[in-house]
Amino acid sequence: MNVEKAHEQGGFERIYLLVTIVKRGLGDKVIAEMRHLGVTFNMASVGYSAVGLDLVDYFGLSEHSADIVFSVVTESKKKIALSMVEYKFSLGKPGRGVAFIVPISGVGGPVSLKYISGANPEEQEK
Repeated sequence: MNVEKAHEQGGFERIYLLVTIVKRGLGDKVIAEMRHLGVTFNMASVGYSAVGLDLVDYFGLSEHSADIVFSVVTESKKKIALSMVEYKFSLGKPGRGVAFIVPISGVGGPVSLKYISGANPEEQEK
């Protein structure tokens, strides 16, 4: 389902992928903070660096492994979610990690879109 078309039809807010890369062991804390904001779709993975040390330093990471958290946020929550992870996890300081947002332009089916956007099916039918 095209996310922009669903937005134009008034069905859903636009959605974005918030990627947060933090020190190993902090991924669960990022997810807990996201859930506190009402962001219901979060996935975490361990990332291992296979690049040179220069690139690892450029992204502000001091170790070769990190937690990568993928969160689907709506238009209304994207700025507060990004600000929250930057503040709570001190991402402005060197070596703490990085966070960025990427727009999502399509999702495979309306049920999937409802699920990842955190939409309540009962509310959508009203």
